[in-house]
Amino acid sequence: MTTTAEHPATAKLRQLSTLREMPAPELQQLSEQLYVGEAEKGTMLLDFGATDDSTLYLLEGSCQLTAEDGKKKVIEHTDTSALAPLARLRPSHYRVVALGPVRYLVIENSLIQHTQSTFERSSSLTLETYQVEEEIDEIVEDENRLTLRIYEDLNSGHLLLPSLPTVAVHIGEAVSDDNADAKQVAGLIETDPAIAIKIVKAANSARFGGVAQVATVTEAVARLGMRNTQTLVITFALRELFRTKSKPLVKRMLDLWEHSRRIAATTQVLADKVGGFNSHEALLAGLVHDIGGLAVVAYARDFPDIVDHPGSLESSIRALRSQLSGMILSKWQLPAELVTAAKEAENWYREHEGDPDYGDLVIVAQIHDGIGGDLDPDKVPALGRLGLSPSEVDQGLSLLNQADDEIAAAKELLTD
Repeated sequence: MTTTAEHPATAKLRQLSTLREMPAPELQQLSEQLYVGEAEKGTMLLDFGATDDSTLYLLEGSCQLTAEDGKKKVIEHTDTSALAPLARLRPSHYRVVALGPVRYLVIENSLIQHTQSTFERSSSLTLETYQVEEEIDEIVEDENRLTLRIYEDLNSGHLLLPSLPTVAVHIGEAVSDDNADAKQVAGLIETDPAIAIKIVKAANSARFGGVAQVATVTEAVARLGMRNTQTLVITFALRELFRTKSKPLVKRMLDLWEHSRRIAATTQVLADKVGGFNSHEALLAGLVHDIGGLAVVAYARDFPDIVDHPGSLESSIRALRSQLSGMILSKWQLPAELVTAAKEAENWYREHEGDPDYGDLVIVAQIHDGIGGDLDPDKVPALGRLGLSPSEVDQGLSLLNQADDEIAAAKELLTD
């Protein structure tokens, strides 16, 4: 067993069951005090009767828990139950052995005494014994199966990801053709009347204020330009992906769409305010920042027990959406900066070199929307990179609070 010089990411700590309610500043401080451990196959991470006042988490790899009565349980880091502590009771009732190379985390309980109530609330999800209530145990097992199904499909190359709507694919192909003109692209758009109307509406929006109104799709494409037209077609076509035939999941899918639509509108207006961005790409960046959650919801249709317990579904979405979002957008061949924005959408303390990017826009848009929770604004680099004062977070970003009409107009573009 060795201790590396690597601090655990706050995003990872936030996933752990005992730390989910910890305020962001304290979570960041805790991260700076912890180091990731590594061990080889066969290493005993914890023995029977251990009395150390600490909590063990599995970050990568797999391990075997052996109970005092000889019963065994294998835990993979992809299991949702791995987000709970391994053998928390002291003296320990389990021996924990690495089944291969593993990365793990040991947290001294003295570091998080102020979250003791959170430990107590989450104890029903730990792997302490087989005495966990049967109903909760079944939910956790279903959740594990959902996560494992997705990882198995991922590793086998059979992961079912949503496809870009046909009209968006055809527009992309046309735009890539050097010989294509506005009339040809307009003809493709007109095969979807709902999108055609929205393209004309976008071309006539306040963003092009002072310019004579256009009446045809061809005129709209000419005004918007090929790149903006393609981006907007993708944006408008995505609404269809947020629909489901599963009645129990209709509300969750609608909530996901409304959240994405709201963040998209805010991201676009923020891009206009700070300058230096393509506002249409900003709109799309906000709309797809949580697209991985859509894939998890689609898989959940085969797990009715998870559908009936929203907390389990949300846990799976949190664990998988960033990775899946990046994969989906890469599959769609969207610009790399939009892929990065989706992957980093909730990496609140993200650092990067160079100019502000779409990831910064999405992070700040979510903070303004209250998604970030109890963040320490002084430690949110995206605010500074966009030229915004961290002190504005407590009152709401004044830059956006004064733009309610503009945000409403942007949301209107994304109505059904």
